[in-house]
Amino acid sequence: MARKRARPTNEILLEAAMRLGLPPRSVAAEALRLHLGLPELGGFVEDAVVAKGLRELKARRVFSEGGVVTLKKAVPALRAAVMRDGGITWTIRTLIPVLDGGRLDLRVDAAPETGIAGILAGMAHRNDPAWRQDELRAAVAETSVRTAKSLRRAVERLRDQVAEDLREVGADAVTYIDHLDRSLRSRAFLLSPNLNQSLTDTLKGVRARARNVAREDSRLRRLRDQVGFGAYIEKFTAARRLNRRIVFHMGPTNSGKTYAALEMLRAAPTGTYLAPLRLLALENYEALAERGLRAGMVTGEEILGELDPTHTARTIETADLTRPVDVAVIDEIQMIADPDRGWAWTNALFGVAARTVVVCGSDDALAAVRRAAEAADESLEVVTFVRKTPLVLQEAPVPLEEVAPGDAVVAFSRRAVHENREILVAAGHRVATIYGALSPEVRRAEAARFRAGEADVLVTTDAIGMGLNLGPLKRVVFSAVRKWDGVGERALTNSEIRQIAGRAGRFGHQDEGYVAAVDETGLEPIRAALAGAPTAPAADTRFFVRPDLIAITSVAEEMRTDSLREVLAHFARATFYAGSPFQPSALEEILEIARTVDKARLPIAEKFAFSVCPVDRRDPVSLGMLERWTQARAQGATVPALRANLAGELDYQERTVKLASAYLWLSRRFPETFDDAEAMQAMRARANGAIERHLQETATRRVERRSRRAGGQGLTVGG
Repeated sequence: MARKRARPTNEILLEAAMRLGLPPRSVAAEALRLHLGLPELGGFVEDAVVAKGLRELKARRVFSEGGVVTLKKAVPALRAAVMRDGGITWTIRTLIPVLDGGRLDLRVDAAPETGIAGILAGMAHRNDPAWRQDELRAAVAETSVRTAKSLRRAVERLRDQVAEDLREVGADAVTYIDHLDRSLRSRAFLLSPNLNQSLTDTLKGVRARARNVAREDSRLRRLRDQVGFGAYIEKFTAARRLNRRIVFHMGPTNSGKTYAALEMLRAAPTGTYLAPLRLLALENYEALAERGLRAGMVTGEEILGELDPTHTARTIETADLTRPVDVAVIDEIQMIADPDRGWAWTNALFGVAARTVVVCGSDDALAAVRRAAEAADESLEVVTFVRKTPLVLQEAPVPLEEVAPGDAVVAFSRRAVHENREILVAAGHRVATIYGALSPEVRRAEAARFRAGEADVLVTTDAIGMGLNLGPLKRVVFSAVRKWDGVGERALTNSEIRQIAGRAGRFGHQDEGYVAAVDETGLEPIRAALAGAPTAPAADTRFFVRPDLIAITSVAEEMRTDSLREVLAHFARATFYAGSPFQPSALEEILEIARTVDKARLPIAEKFAFSVCPVDRRDPVSLGMLERWTQARAQGATVPALRANLAGELDYQERTVKLASAYLWLSRRFPETFDDAEAMQAMRARANGAIERHLQETATRRVERRSRRAGGQGLTVGG
């Protein structure tokens, strides 16, 4: 005969609830079963017992939802965990300080004694957290005292061990304490008979990790101290002694902000102009000299002018942060947000030693300038400039076939510039060409051709956004509103659009400037930008900084390495202390160069110089040349001037000019190795001449070779 199957207890309880007039869905059968202590199968029970159990569960639930919170506020040492059956498990937490000042508290949980457990059960039964609360509070306090007393010897041993650790880590005690404190906050020890013996053994590994973190952070801390990250502002002692006044000439392109700053510079007994480009440094050096001032120019590769000038024009990376002057002008201050070069603007803004520091730029930089002034406790005066001529967006697209004399067509790659150039030449225009790969001398010559009317149209990249006098430019035509920024393709920011568009309609040449796009897709972002839409702020607003030579050599000594890449990788991994206003400037490209220069047996200071040498890091030929130069330096050999084929293609000549500039940059630092600077300057001039001749010769000549390569499917050439 088959055995009768036992019924699930939960079914039995639900039937009992129905007999009591309760809908099954309102009953938590499993919680009720656990509360009554019944088996999973065959748990028969009287209806009265079920009713009582349901009342008790309801009281627990109500108390756990409200009374527990109230009680924990009244007696903070209590901890509660609500179980599956609705029951509440209580513990009493005792905080035992290892150090004074509330640091390094041990958290020890103990089960409540019988008296405390009875009071807590009565509170839950009555749903009244105030019932016998004072008695409960006193009993909990007694329990905490006994817990601490029972662990006294263990805590004393732990304090002695921590004291030894603090002596060992020395100046990095704060890091050690912070790490150990975080570890202790994340764990609680359950009071048991053997905790007195096991506590210090359990924390042995935690303390060891805290010491290791402190040792690792010690390198970073010393690095921050040496580079100035810990006290960055104070390291510029010459600037701090001057009680500087900062004046922000804030305004758009063609507003006169830089002109007003330069007038202040020229009127001062001494001063310096810090340029974003060698071209701007050269132009302003010449302007200072024309005023009859004792002027000089300093860039990475050359020094011009008076031996002891009163006024200098410099590229910003060469800023002299030790020599006091009366007025310093920092141009294009918004470049402080550039991940690659922003460190130079940060250094200049905090460190240039001038009684009056005039910074020029767009309103995008106001927050950074204000933060810097506040951080350095220096006065800030903001002088707002408005555009001198109106800037008008043309609502209809302007395709390349409709480009007119006085226009500049803007693209965002060398290839696109040359494609636009061919279309415009074929349409009968005389074209001047400007893009970033051209040397400053060629860009200046091409701008001069446009100003003089030798070219009626300009094709360019965003290189026109700063540093060029474009005189008769009437209209800027965007052939694209997206660009590749080295990481990916992205839309132009509103600030970038305004910077480029603002070159149209120069005051004194035009009554107003015009902006257009070659197609409909470009009109809306341009419209938004010209209407004053703000640029989205960077996700990370910290200032960019970069280690200098002193820091590099100090870290190398600390790490006991002569590998530049290891030292720079250390910087790349470094994270600054919480709340720091600084972050490391992008070092990825220099890290790749460091891999190359590490192959040479050179002092790390010389390796660092080669790593920041201005070669094209995306060009394998240039990287190969740099490697040969480092090996020559390591072997004590001299490096002669390059020999170039002046009949080579345009990209060959552009590379030649860049390599010549890199050679001249190195010749300033290692003249005994790169000892043919005069010949290299002559060679660079010849290569620049070849580029300029090519651009002039093809400025009005149909480019047939590209059409032939296209198999007769190239552009149609007009008459």
